[in-house]
Amino acid sequence: MTHRYLDTPAPIALAHRGGWLKDETGAVDTALGNTAVAFQHAVDLGYRYLETDVHATADGVLLAFHDPTLDRATDRSGRIAALTYAEAARARVAGREPIPLLEDLLGSWPDMRLNIDIKSDEAVVPLIQALRRTEAWDRVCVGSFDQRRLNRARRLFERPVATSCGPLEVARLRAAS
Repeated sequence: MTHRYLDTPAPIALAHRGGWLKDETGAVDTALGNTAVAFQHAVDLGYRYLETDVHATADGVLLAFHDPTLDRATDRSGRIAALTYAEAARARVAGREPIPLLEDLLGSWPDMRLNIDIKSDEAVVPLIQALRRTEAWDRVCVGSFDQRRLNRARRLFERPVATSCGPLEVARLRAAS
């Protein structure tokens, strides 16, 4: 079976969390990962595939953000799932950049392919809603390091969506090889 997500010649270069920028001295700056600036930088470098993680706020807004809390990477603190979007939207990554919405990433680069790691159970339904609103079903690959979460997303998808292997599937492949 083929899927539009994979309709490119191999190998596929994937900009993890949008890739890394360089600071004014030319040194790699990883602090702005998962920001619109990082994603734009990757697109400007020619990447067609980006990777991000998603968490949902308490009111169901899907953020492109790696950590379950704001504490490490932003100028605010708190567990994303316990904050409203209005509260989380005040946070600035590395004190400078807002946390992007997944829908904004999908809308900003409509030809871009996006690998999405579902980081929390609360993010599954908002992800499906975002894919429905953006009609991005065929340009995403969804994965999770939680097999149960990934299986739940697969059951709830309304259209075919590329997915990566979950941990149990990877273990089965290794055992079978």
